[in-house]
Amino acid sequence: MKYFISTLALLATTAVCAAPQGAELKGQATFISDAPVEKIEGTGDATGTFSVDFADLSTLKADLKVPVASMKTGNTTRDDHMRGAEWLEADKCADISFSVKSTKSIKSETQGEVTEHQVEVTGDFTVYCVSKPLTVPATIKVKGDKMKISTKFELSLADFDIKGKAGVVGEKVGKTIAISTSLNGVLK
Repeated sequence: MKYFISTLALLATTAVCAAPQGAELKGQATFISDAPVEKIEGTGDATGTFSVDFADLSTLKADLKVPVASMKTGNTTRDDHMRGAEWLEADKCADISFSVKSTKSIKSETQGEVTEHQVEVTGDFTVYCVSKPLTVPATIKVKGDKMKISTKFELSLADFDIKGKAGVVGEKVGKTIAISTSLNGVLK
């Protein structure tokens, strides 16, 4: 009987731990354009929502966005150009967004109080009002009720019809942009 009660307690604890959890996320996106004439580095405010049942990472869903108006490169003239009609058209296409539709678990491990999950997330990535499917690697770290999700990937401007000012892409602005994000939240 004692074994039976212990087993029930363990199952109840596992069921509670396996319940879906969600979080409001805040953080930063960084971007690097590395072209022959100029290297441009910038940041933008990132926010989003996140939900997952950690017992089944394929349940992970997330909606993330970076308002184009929040993006800064350290040069206000360049920032105004970046937000303008020839580049990201912030007035019409206010946000860069990523809506995760599916997740593939790569690896999970726990060291001390931190569990790290490496996954591949696939979803709809939207920039310059163009939405396309995209798969990127992501790392989720969890310690207690605190979590951090981070990604690193590259994006081709041509894939999203971003042409910019004639002759600039490939010279002053890279054809691909390196993007990384880091967002934190409290699981509920």
